[in-house]
Amino acid sequence: MNRVPSLPRKSDFKDKVALVTGGSDGLGRHLSATLVSLGAEVFFCGRDKKKGERASAELGPRAHFIRCDLAAVEEAEAFVAKAGEYAGHIDYLVNNAAIDPRISFEKATVADFDRLIAINLRPHFLVSQKALPYLRAGSGKSIVNICTTNYMLGLSPFTIYNASKSGIIGLTRSMARELGPEGVRVNAISPGWIMTDKQLREHVSPQDKKELLEAQCLKFLLTEEHVTPVTLFLLSPAAAGITGQNVVVDAGKVTY
Repeated sequence: MNRVPSLPRKSDFKDKVALVTGGSDGLGRHLSATLVSLGAEVFFCGRDKKKGERASAELGPRAHFIRCDLAAVEEAEAFVAKAGEYAGHIDYLVNNAAIDPRISFEKATVADFDRLIAINLRPHFLVSQKALPYLRAGSGKSIVNICTTNYMLGLSPFTIYNASKSGIIGLTRSMARELGPEGVRVNAISPGWIMTDKQLREHVSPQDKKELLEAQCLKFLLTEEHVTPVTLFLLSPAAAGITGQNVVVDAGKVTY
């Protein structure tokens, strides 16, 4: 279907149905909150029931939390089905959920590898596949897969994390090719190190900030606010001619 591009508008999201995996905190929560503020019905999932229910209550009646462990196939499928049955269609899907444990290559186990694939990569495939009939019935027909710049830089100790996340790019490009004839667009976003509350609390040191700013072209630290607008753009009709792409949002750390 040929769609004439236009600037992003609030009407692009009003009363649309959006799925966001991993929406209880961090980037997923910020994106869910923004979509709700634009009038979308947002279904988001997470493993922590209390955290998810608290987020849903704070975001308002358009935010629908479904407790789900995406590593469990049946739970992931049930999440999509419940969201799809709400209005009979899904307009937008953002595959965001991920974990980023620091595990050295030498100490990583097969169980570690399988867990990272089951949480960081497989749900992008499974949720998208199960959402496809509902996306066909929707008007948005757009998927955004959240990746990372880590795999481009070969950062340590992230070998198996990088392996799980880099697979998202191949998945995105191939999905875009297969689904394009139906008008379904599939793109990826690779953020740099985003200063979420969790990252600041658990991982980011003053030295990390100093080194990050030295490595970036732009001399400020990234937050969720720098990634959400790009996500909304790719979801919206403004990006009607864009599919199969990976947009890097990292303040210019990766410049090749």
